Amino acid sequence: MKGTAAFYDATAHEWAASGYSDEGEVHALLAFARQYPAGSRFLDLCCGCGCDSARIHALGYDVVGIDFSEESLRIAREKNPDVTFYQDNLLNDYSYIGQVDAAYVIAGLVHIETAQLRQAFVRIRSVLKAGGGLFVMIREGHGKMLDRSIKVVNGETYDRNFIGHTLEELIETSLGLFTFVKEVECGDPGWHNYIFQTA
Repeated sequence: MKGTAAFYDATAHEWAASGYSDEGEVHALLAFARQYPAGSRFLDLCCGCGCDSARIHALGYDVVGIDFSEESLRIAREKNPDVTFYQDNLLNDYSYIGQVDAAYVIAGLVHIETAQLRQAFVRIRSVLKAGGGLFVMIREGHGKMLDRSIKVVNGETYDRNFIGHTLEELIETSLGLFTFVKEVECGDPGWHNYIFQTA
């Protein structure tokens, strides 16, 4: 059985087709970004095919993206020649990208075990400037969701390790690194958008 990165390599074109459509726009993310002055630098963590990178860049911001799917990044680079993308894992040390004013993780934390959330927040905090903001979208739940984890694509079975989280888990594991600010609108049932700020 293949893993998460392989799943997104196999389905990258489908994610790009939906992500670059008008329906793929995360309105709350754009509202979050517009709070920052022109030229601010954003980190798109778990950027996938770069659809949100494209939208944030179009608002006049500098964007750097990180993802572990090679095929997703190939599409992202093709569609966004003015954005820098790196192949890496959000649990790794990616401080080589330099400092950013704000970061966002759209659904990326759904592939992170609850026990690894603290490490994810440590890595994000290491590149955020003081007072920097963090926008995260999570799926509400506790632990692994088998129905969302096991997927079959072209006869091949993948386990993308889909993990549900709660706001309480995020607050607890980010303690001392981030302060919870507020929840913002999310149109998808079961999904939540939260904003944090560096502590």
